[in-house]
Amino acid sequence: MDFPMQESGIARRAARHDPGKFDMRAWLNPRRLTIVMWDQAFLMRHFPGQSFADYDRVLDETMERGYNTLRLDPLPQLIDLASPETVFRWKDPHTPYMPWCWDRAGEGPLGTFLIEFMEKVRERRLNYTLSAWWFTEASSNNPFPSESKTPRTHQEAAELWARMLREWQRRFGFEGLVYVDIANEVPYFLQGFLKRVEEETGSGWGGPAFNSRLITLLSSELNAAMSALQGEFPMLRFTASIHGDERWLDVPLNFDCLDVHFYADADPRWRDRTRFGDAMQSLFTDDAWHADFSRRCGWTRDAVAPMLRARQRAKLSAFSAWSLEQGMPLTTSESWSTWYYYDSPDLDWGWLLEWAEWSVEDALEYKMWGWTPHNYCQPQFKNWQDVRWHRRLTDRFLCA
Repeated sequence: MDFPMQESGIARRAARHDPGKFDMRAWLNPRRLTIVMWDQAFLMRHFPGQSFADYDRVLDETMERGYNTLRLDPLPQLIDLASPETVFRWKDPHTPYMPWCWDRAGEGPLGTFLIEFMEKVRERRLNYTLSAWWFTEASSNNPFPSESKTPRTHQEAAELWARMLREWQRRFGFEGLVYVDIANEVPYFLQGFLKRVEEETGSGWGGPAFNSRLITLLSSELNAAMSALQGEFPMLRFTASIHGDERWLDVPLNFDCLDVHFYADADPRWRDRTRFGDAMQSLFTDDAWHADFSRRCGWTRDAVAPMLRARQRAKLSAFSAWSLEQGMPLTTSESWSTWYYYDSPDLDWGWLLEWAEWSVEDALEYKMWGWTPHNYCQPQFKNWQDVRWHRRLTDRFLCA
């Protein structure tokens, strides 16, 4: 698959930031979201000995750590809640260093798993968001090439969401569903969309600014998908998640909220020092690069951490202003330092956790509705066991 490459473009205009006394969050329930990113792992690691084997334990631990919102991928291209007993089988992906998703062969009725899980979520009155990665026939890490439906446009993706949400409402209702992210990190995961960008705009995704044809393509396609879903489900909120790329500030979007993923690898100073790009093709299959990458991350932190934080804060400020201007409360469900890390004897987590602690203060300053400390709030990670660490940060965000 094509890995999402962070870009660091500049918007043609600066968003205005004059919030006055009105605060959207005061009218929202809950007023603040502490988010954990579980995506497909909660379904595909629900087996004896795996991290989501015991749903009761994992959900209770989540609440103990102060998290009130789960980000879930219910696999709308695959699961039919009207026939939840369908058994799916998947092969070993041979990705032993996969932090999330799935990392081994398995089989099971994923729809039944989903129903079991959601009943326990509802019992605890936890909030959740729904998101789709759209693993499809051409995805190199798709375990279900023959069973998956393949949306070619965001409108087709919206149709698959509508099919699932109709049954979702019948089974679960919508209480606790905070928003639906119809496509994770546009433009990277919807099959063929990057190719369409090139064909229809005359340029690729990179570059200092979006040209007018790309702005038109993004706004027309995404807004059409939003309009269809907002029309059928006026009681729900819809968005499509994006990277913290300031070129998006030029795109007129009719989102109900704004889920932005801010990462350090958008800054060339972090990317060049750590050489993260060199490891891209062996992230999940090889650990020989771990020690060098870890040392480089530490050196980078020592040399330019204040500069990297200042640049990230500037982006956060710009998106915060845009969210206020357009009436789209700002969240992040994955963010801040590196989008890939792993529990390895050769990877030092100290610098990453330090960055997570900055993030809560910056999220508070820029009036974010939803925040997560890092990408690794799942029970398979060692940091999950540090209850005090999580609780200190979640309490700070929720109670400040």
